[in-house]
Amino acid sequence: MANRQSPIATSLTLLSTLLISIPAAASAATLTTIHAFGGSPGDGANPKAGLFVSQSGVLFGTTLYGGNGSCSGGCGTVFSLAPPASAGGAWTEDVFNFSPSTGFGPYGGVVGKGGVLYGTTLGNPGTVFGLTPPTTLGGAWSWMRLDSGVPEMDEPWDTPAIGAGGVLYVTTSVGGPTFDSFGDVVSLTPPTTPGGSWTTTVLCSLNTPETGVVIGSGGVLYGTYSNGVYEVTPPASAGGSWTSTTLYGFTGPPGDGLDTSSGVVIGANGVLYGTTIVGGTGSCTYGSSKSGCGTVYSLTPPATSGGAWTERVLYSFKGGNDGFEPNVVVVGPGGVLYGTTLEGGASDAGTVFSLHPPAAAGDAWTETVLYTFTGGDDGAGPYGGVVLGPGGALYGTTFAAGSSGKGTVFQLTP
Repeated sequence: MANRQSPIATSLTLLSTLLISIPAAASAATLTTIHAFGGSPGDGANPKAGLFVSQSGVLFGTTLYGGNGSCSGGCGTVFSLAPPASAGGAWTEDVFNFSPSTGFGPYGGVVGKGGVLYGTTLGNPGTVFGLTPPTTLGGAWSWMRLDSGVPEMDEPWDTPAIGAGGVLYVTTSVGGPTFDSFGDVVSLTPPTTPGGSWTTTVLCSLNTPETGVVIGSGGVLYGTYSNGVYEVTPPASAGGSWTSTTLYGFTGPPGDGLDTSSGVVIGANGVLYGTTIVGGTGSCTYGSSKSGCGTVYSLTPPATSGGAWTERVLYSFKGGNDGFEPNVVVVGPGGVLYGTTLEGGASDAGTVFSLHPPAAAGDAWTETVLYTFTGGDDGAGPYGGVVLGPGGALYGTTFAAGSSGKGTVFQLTP
C-alpha cells in the first residue's frame, strides 16, 4: 500500500489566510461530533486550548491529558484530524504523545515555516517546543525543546505568537532567573544556522499575565493580565528596551467586566476584542458573591498617539440560555464575533454564540445562541472557543463529556 501523505505536512496555510464566507445572520446551526477522545493509551483526553485549521480543512490541536506517556492520566497529545475523502466518512486522526522527557500538558500551538508546530507545555517548569509532523500518516514526529530549560521560561502560558523572522513570543506566569517577578513576556529567536540553539530574551516583566499575546501593527504585542489589557512596544532602535503599558483596567460589575481569561484578538482598524469570565450586568454568582455572568468587550485605539483607549461592553451575558463564562472570540467577515461560553445554556454545558455589530454606530450588538451543548455525546465545557473553516463552518473542542467522557472535536455548520 502506498504511503499516505501526512495531513499537516501538506496543509500549512494558517487560519489568517483563509478566505471564507459566513452568513450575516445565522439563526440556527447543525453540530456534528467529528471526534470523541478516548484517553490513554491510544488517544488524547480533555482538550482545553483551541484549534487551528488549514485551508484544506485539516484541524490540529492539543489535549492536556491522555496519550501513552507515563504521567498520571497521560502526558497529553498533539493531534491532527483530516477530513473524510467523501461525505459521511470518518475523519482521520494522527497523534504525537508527550512523555515526562518532552513535557506534559501541552496547551495550544501554531504552525510556522515549513509546517513546524510551535507550542507550550504547562507544569513547573514548562517548555516551549517545536514539533515537525511526519511525512506519512502514522510516521514519527520530530520533537525539539526550544527554550533550553532556562529559568526565565518557567510555566509558559498559552499559544506562542509568531513574529517577523520566525521569532516566537510567549508569556510566563512566573519569571526572572530567581523567579522574583510575577510573569514575563519572552522572545525566542531562531538560530542562524540549522541545528543551532534558539535565543531566549526576557522583554519585560508584568503583573501576572493571564494568556499569550497577539501581534499588532509595528510589532506591538497585546495581551491580558488578571483584570486588564496591556501592550508591549518594541524599542525605537536596536538594543533598546521594550515598554509595557496598561491600556485598560477593568472595574467589574455592575457595568464592566472582570477577570480577563482569554486574551484579545485584533479586528479592523486595530480594535481589540476580548471576554471577561465574570462581570457585566448579569445576575450570576461566582463563588459566594454576585459578580455577573461575563462580557464581550472592545477596546478602540485613540485617535491621536498617546491618548486613552476606549472600552465598550458589547454584550453582558445573562447566565441563562445565553451562557455564562464566555471564552475567546474570533472575528469573522463583516466584523461578526464568534465564541463559546464554558457554562450556561439549557443544559448548563456551554454554548456557541455569535455577536453581530450594529447597523449604526452606538447601537447595540445582537447576540445569537448558535448551539447549546447537552453534556452528552456532543460534549460539554467548550473552553477553547471556535475557529473559522472552509465553507463557513465553525470548529471547536469540548473539555468533557462525549461518548467516552474525555471531550470532543465538533463542527458547527450555520
